[in-house]
Amino acid sequence: MVKPLSLRDILLVAKLQKQGVTLDLEERLLYPRAPVRAAIAAGLMPAMSNVVTSILRPTEDHGAGLAFVQTRLRPGRPEQDIIFVAPGLQKGNGRHALWQRLLAHLCVRAGEMGHQRIYVRLDSAADTVQIFKNVGFLAYAQEDVYLLDPDLRCKQARQALELRRQRPADSWSLQRLYAAVTPQAVQVAEGLAQGQWQVQKSGFPGHRRGYVWENQGEILAVLNVHSSQTGHWLRIMVHPAANAETPSLLFAGLRLLKNTGAEAVYCSLRTYQSELAAHAVTCGFRPCGSQQVMVKHITVRARDFLTRLLPVFERAIEVNPATSSMVPSHQLVNNGKKQSDRQ
Repeated sequence: MVKPLSLRDILLVAKLQKQGVTLDLEERLLYPRAPVRAAIAAGLMPAMSNVVTSILRPTEDHGAGLAFVQTRLRPGRPEQDIIFVAPGLQKGNGRHALWQRLLAHLCVRAGEMGHQRIYVRLDSAADTVQIFKNVGFLAYAQEDVYLLDPDLRCKQARQALELRRQRPADSWSLQRLYAAVTPQAVQVAEGLAQGQWQVQKSGFPGHRRGYVWENQGEILAVLNVHSSQTGHWLRIMVHPAANAETPSLLFAGLRLLKNTGAEAVYCSLRTYQSELAAHAVTCGFRPCGSQQVMVKHITVRARDFLTRLLPVFERAIEVNPATSSMVPSHQLVNNGKKQSDRQ
């Protein structure tokens, strides 16, 4: 049986955490061994946490068959990310069936919550990709992760771009930039989600900041910085006409980190950003990993969807008495008759 986490399950989560795997490289590198802390926070303050832990208890004998999965809800969007599964996969141990059962439960639960998409980022070389495909996940992009070489960092110093903090009013400009940079197939998979570049300060761990570079009133580049005690994670989006400014953008981002030099600095780029990747390498970043970005589109039950839509539709077709009195009813009938005759 799959059920939500309760506080009495914390010890179980702590035990299984050692056998589990953090799927997303960003989570794995910035927040090692975080599932227990997230589960406790969600149990004590559920209204302030966006992490959901689900436990599978098929048997009660000696803990055999126990498993759990953690997801993070995306604030303000009908979406979630799978971030942790335990225990990990090993060939011949029967855990593939446990994973598929957990994932099938997540998909059903997401539909009940009205969510439209579930995302996951997986090691490109891992056999977990096939398990997710078995339950309907589709790979739509690949992310390459780069690590800054400290010995090369200072050698690439150049004039930095003048960046400013993101503002809510930047939403439309971010949409235009996202559409110019992102392939159509990826936009469809992400639900035209330029909102993922708007920094959400609530619901996510760590310190997150968003910056933009403007030229003649148009936003041509975005830099997101995600910092934890163990490192920093950079994400960039640059208009194709401004790709040559990528080194200056990265240099500006490194200046904003204000770290001690001991923390690792990562930069993630998708394969369709190949020109940016070449600039990142010249700035001292070296490839250190790769992951596939996958999505599962959830089918919302039509009855529930229509129930939510009907009140909005009814308000939209309400007749304004002042307007309706201007058109005689017989004229409406005649107009309808003429239209049918034409058909």
